[in-house]
Amino acid sequence: MPGKPEAREELYSSLVKVLDEMSNEPDFVNTYLHRSADDPDTLVLYETWACSAQYFVDHHLKKPYRVDYEGKLKGLLKSDRTFEWLDLVKGYERNE
Repeated sequence: MPGKPEAREELYSSLVKVLDEMSNEPDFVNTYLHRSADDPDTLVLYETWACSAQYFVDHHLKKPYRVDYEGKLKGLLKSDRTFEWLDLVKGYERNE
């Protein structure tokens, strides 16, 4: 999400509120929020859900806690955000 420099803190705090809420969803698995090392105004979010992409769009993006966020997001970004749907090929966990 390529944020506007003047909206850096609002974008971050608004997103964290959404992440806090979505982490309580029954089909939520995990999420990782990153800030670009090259552009501190760009946030990258990696989410894992136990549902289909279509269900996510139809169901989760319409949750009340997301509707407010989605409504103000365009004013916080300097260009459109992109979604990518990934298919897991192989996973690795740290060996303890």
